[in-house]
Amino acid sequence: MKRFFRYLDSVIKMEVEREGKTKFKTDSVLAAPVEELATDVANHLFQGLRLHGLEGSSSQDFNEMEIVEKTDGFSITIELHDDQAVLGLGQTIGPLNKRGGVYEMYNTDEPDHSPSKRRLYSTLPIFYISSPERQIGFFLDHPGYSRFDVGFEIRDRLKIDVEGDGFDLFMFFEKPEETLRDIFKLTGNPLFLPIWSLGYHQSRWSYEDEKSVLDIAKEFRDRKIPCDAIHLDIDYMDEYKVFTWNRDRFPDPSSMIDELSRMGMKVVAIIDPGVKAVDGYDVYEDGIKNDSFCKREDGRPFKAAVWPGESSFPDFLNTATRSWWGKYYDRLLKKGIAGFWNDMNEPAIFYTSESLKELRQMSAELEDRGIETEFLFGRIISKKKYFDYGNDFTQRDDSGIVHLHRKVRNIYGFNMARAAYEGIRSCEPERRPFNITRSSYPGIQRYAILWTGDNDSQWEHLLSEIRLVQSISLAGVSFTGCDVGGFGGDCSGELLVRWTQFGAFLPFFRNHSAIGTRKQEPWAFDEEVEGLVKKAIDLRYSLLPYLYTIHKQSADGETTMIRPLALVWPQDRETHYADDQFMMGSAIMVAPVYQRNSEGRHVYLPGGEWLDLNSKSIIEGGHIWVSAPLDTIPHFQRRDTLLVTTASTQYAESGSWGDLHITGFVEERAEFDLYEDDGFTYAYETGEYSIKKLVVTNTHDGIRIEVRPQKGTFICKERMLSFKIYNGSGLHEAKISDSPAGCEILVE
Repeated sequence: MKRFFRYLDSVIKMEVEREGKTKFKTDSVLAAPVEELATDVANHLFQGLRLHGLEGSSSQDFNEMEIVEKTDGFSITIELHDDQAVLGLGQTIGPLNKRGGVYEMYNTDEPDHSPSKRRLYSTLPIFYISSPERQIGFFLDHPGYSRFDVGFEIRDRLKIDVEGDGFDLFMFFEKPEETLRDIFKLTGNPLFLPIWSLGYHQSRWSYEDEKSVLDIAKEFRDRKIPCDAIHLDIDYMDEYKVFTWNRDRFPDPSSMIDELSRMGMKVVAIIDPGVKAVDGYDVYEDGIKNDSFCKREDGRPFKAAVWPGESSFPDFLNTATRSWWGKYYDRLLKKGIAGFWNDMNEPAIFYTSESLKELRQMSAELEDRGIETEFLFGRIISKKKYFDYGNDFTQRDDSGIVHLHRKVRNIYGFNMARAAYEGIRSCEPERRPFNITRSSYPGIQRYAILWTGDNDSQWEHLLSEIRLVQSISLAGVSFTGCDVGGFGGDCSGELLVRWTQFGAFLPFFRNHSAIGTRKQEPWAFDEEVEGLVKKAIDLRYSLLPYLYTIHKQSADGETTMIRPLALVWPQDRETHYADDQFMMGSAIMVAPVYQRNSEGRHVYLPGGEWLDLNSKSIIEGGHIWVSAPLDTIPHFQRRDTLLVTTASTQYAESGSWGDLHITGFVEERAEFDLYEDDGFTYAYETGEYSIKKLVVTNTHDGIRIEVRPQKGTFICKERMLSFKIYNGSGLHEAKISDSPAGCEILVE
């Protein structure tokens, strides 16, 4: 076994590989290859390797780590102390603190998001061992299968089993927020998306024809409910053939999209990787001609069934295939499609001829044998659902090396999203892409946004999503969200209200539901539900100046938009358990209600006093009970911060706003760098943006308000800035006419 250390400031990269073997290099998914910076320590035994914070010195600060080579890979064992939480692990079910569970990194189409599920659509193996005294971040860079036993078998041991010939392990000896910045440096900064991506999106499997789509859009406008985008699921395609239109259902897509555009609506189209294997279909024929599809080990074509029936799968591991695939997005862009939703890209497979044969053999054994027959029914269902196709086909990298799919599976969806992003950028270089993916790997944030997949309309899933988006954010995936209202099953009016209130504070805010379930558009229930859903969506649109600014900060590599309390207050052990609430940016803490019939909930307020943004009262920190009838979502403003809002609109017209309202909770000093631009293009890269620093200081003479001179050449609208500043002495109000030159006033 060969072992290497490379030191990058406070980041250590450990490389482990078998003697005489070449480990699959995953640098292709990183922002840049890590340079050779340190000493080869291949003879180190790794027995009792000590991990500790750089400032730690006592023996209690150490975690022993051991790496052992096994027949099929390696085993990494890390000692855990009683006061340590293990936070993160990306898209995994359960609390933010993963101690006591088992989790598998192997991307899987898993619509059942129950607590027993060990794997989902994405592999994001980034986690933090955290105690009040110190924190260590880890990133296991490995595209194949791995298994994390986080104190399940042995309570004080984290054991990682890695399958394959090698892996990279990055270790970060910093505070969590600093670790996130290093993760961005390593894997790339998040996308800077167009402003409409932050609006409300409406979807269903499916709005099956042009009339249905236009009727939905007209309902939103007639009912004055804000909405920026409608998503088209698989039924817009001709026989589910990707990059085609069903001409019976959508006879004139361009005309439909033009009409939606006049209403301020964008259209997002779903794209699946399975290419229908049928003669006469040009995408399939071109893929065969270009040798772009995955193959079996013996070189035969690999085919499997998904929505179109028997399909071939592009080999996204190599650049040529990604370039070929990316060009097809232009077909839909020319029709006016504004964004893309890359789905089924684990890749999901329904069956192959071989798996069907195996299932038939199992079914032939069904006889009247009582409990044995019942168990066999269960085995057949499980085999069908979780059949592992990783050993059935191969992929080829740019060097011509062929890899069994199982060894590189976890970057299949990543590379599909990369192909989409690069294709869209090539076709429309002046416009910021909108690109969604279901399957991902660290670094996905620079190519696409991630949603959490096919959840269910259950209160338990609402709580699960609150935790899940935080865990995903800890992996550096900033722009994330879930299917609001739940995808599967029937939603109730109360659940839709509470889920929409939560969704109003997610980066990606989309209502989506499945065929055969109760409809869950805002008006699908009663007038009270519609009014409360509209209220939550209006709240979201009023927050756009704040959200757009923190989105830009995230795109600049500063931090994620969603921030677990444990990320912001790592020294406060209570935050390890307060994972049913989170920060959105630096100013707002959100505590969604996730229990049926609830009129309130427990909230933990760390770090001193907070401003209740519903009652506008100042609250002492600590554990409190908050009243929250159905029309109320508990959310609070952190001390010494500013929150910039505006009037709600029907859709996001630009990345700049009219009159602005600044709410401050200022005992000493607060500032906010308000960012604005055109909202759609890359003109900001050549200086066409506006940054106005708003500063509020509590002085002996009163409240000093400064609007400092603008940076950038973007011209903002003429407008008023209205300030409401709260502190222990009461409310202080002022209005200022905005100008690029800035101004300063004192409110006594």
